[in-house]
Amino acid sequence: MALSAAHIREVLVVHDAACGLCAGVAHAIPGLLRVPVRLRSCRDPEFAETHPGLPASTRACRAPAVGTVAADGSVRWRPGLRAAPALLGLVRPRALPRAVAVFATAGVATARRRTWRTRREDH
Repeated sequence: MALSAAHIREVLVVHDAACGLCAGVAHAIPGLLRVPVRLRSCRDPEFAETHPGLPASTRACRAPAVGTVAADGSVRWRPGLRAAPALLGLVRPRALPRAVAVFATAGVATARRRTWRTRREDH
């Protein structure tokens, strides 16, 4: 379900800055959305403590997550690519073509990460 900017106060993007593709996607998101965006590292223990609902895979830096902060301050977390459809309603209309490219890049990063983990586990 796409969200509207009227219901969302802010977006939190938690990613692994050590992953070049992940960092590139994360840094592109603020330029796409109509609401403020805060980027945070998955390696920041304070952030994980203040957001106990943060997915375990994100706290372990295995998957990025996007949190949409509602007007009442509640945060709904969406790990990985599940965030893309939820963010569509927040994309600036002129940024839609770029948003599609950024979300496609996120898909590539996810596929590469899965392949890398699978190969690593095989050895």
